[in-house]
Amino acid sequence: MNLPLRQGRAEWKYLFPIRGQYRLTVEFVAPDGRKVNKTFPLAIRENKQKWFLLGIFTVGLFALGALAGRIFTRALPDVKGRVAACLLLSIVASGEVAAQELGQRKYFGWLEIDPATVGKASKVRWRLAGEENAESRGVLLTLTIAHLEKGKTVFAIERLPVEREFALNFQFTDGAEYRVAAIAYVTGGQMLRTEQNISVTGVEPPARAMIPAIAFFLAVIALGLGVGRWSRRAAPS
Repeated sequence: MNLPLRQGRAEWKYLFPIRGQYRLTVEFVAPDGRKVNKTFPLAIRENKQKWFLLGIFTVGLFALGALAGRIFTRALPDVKGRVAACLLLSIVASGEVAAQELGQRKYFGWLEIDPATVGKASKVRWRLAGEENAESRGVLLTLTIAHLEKGKTVFAIERLPVEREFALNFQFTDGAEYRVAAIAYVTGGQMLRTEQNISVTGVEPPARAMIPAIAFFLAVIALGLGVGRWSRRAAPS
């Protein structure tokens, strides 16, 4: 996205979807045409709460495996090496709902969003329309993108000076429903609100990302089964 500098600064809010190493590339264009490029490395840490929840989930899988090991050992004492494993995959599809509010006075805001797919940048455009001189009107634009299921704002820019239109390329991180809302404060006191709900098309993660996690959880269950069978056999008759 292209942003004008106000008092030498440009600000926006962004919710990083996952921990990891990021790069923010900035190109500054001076009034005389000079250009300066710089890349800023960003290190995003994992949320501590996720590690805690992962630990609880792992302990639960181990306890489930141990309980299953004791039950199956009691029911089939003469059978060795029998292991039962169950995997459940759920897919939640989100429907698409679109809503747009147009100004009822001289001007109205026009919001257009390209079809969104996870992993691909989608063009988000806003422009002022209405009377013939709409393009020359000064506008302060506030644009937000919110994840409806999580109830969190993933991107926000507030009171950005816009002459006639604003556009950015935004990459949605999961196949869910989002709300893109724009509030424009037009010179003269008129406020225009335009919003649209979009349903992002999800993409299955690659096998190299799923196999390590599945193997880890299966190993925890198998370890629990082994401990359960051992404890059952080691118990006094």
